Amino acid sequence: MQLRGSLQGLLYATFGAALVLGCGGKPAESADSQEPAKAEPAASEPSASDAPAAAASAQAPAAKAEPKPSDGPKPTRSPQDILTAPDTVFLFSFNDSEPKQVAEEKCDKQAGSDPKKKNQCMAAARKQFPADGHRFKQDEHGQWWWITVRQQGNRLVAMHKFQVEFGEQTDTSITLKPIGKDKGSAPMNAPAKVVFEVPNDYQIALKDPKAGRLVFQAKIGVVTN
Repeated sequence: MQLRGSLQGLLYATFGAALVLGCGGKPAESADSQEPAKAEPAASEPSASDAPAAAASAQAPAAKAEPKPSDGPKPTRSPQDILTAPDTVFLFSFNDSEPKQVAEEKCDKQAGSDPKKKNQCMAAARKQFPADGHRFKQDEHGQWWWITVRQQGNRLVAMHKFQVEFGEQTDTSITLKPIGKDKGSAPMNAPAKVVFEVPNDYQIALKDPKAGRLVFQAKIGVVTN
């Protein structure tokens, strides 16, 4: 069944409750926000009295290796500054989002060694996610608005529009609290809060409860009003 949209599906699944981030890292940030593990000092040779313990340790299953942190770019500005950059809209990036990874595994099994079938399968998976996005705009009264948009041809249509207050932020995330009614073209109830990952200067991300982590890429100059 086709999703209602990368953004609308997320909001309908969670309105009235908090939208939460996945993985706690960067949309590019999951691993990027973690500090590299410090090297442990070399272990000394076991003494004769330690032999039983050493033998038991050798028979124990090896611990799983921790994922290595990514070497990707880090934010150089605050999350709020990145979200509210002028003339910027963040559009859905299928290639950077978890649904692509899921689709690739599924399509590899279905298509086998047939590249044409693989491409058709991936194209079908991509079509389930319309070109949704996010824009943040300040009005003449100094109030900030979170506007969710859908790209239709060369136009951006405002699907949802909520006045918001910026709340707690870390180096790579920020919480928004919607206020009042939805002023968009497809109004709905507002979520209690929204937490955006901001892993770097050009991406933001949200966790969809069904589709997984959705990444949105900054586009500058496509906003005309």
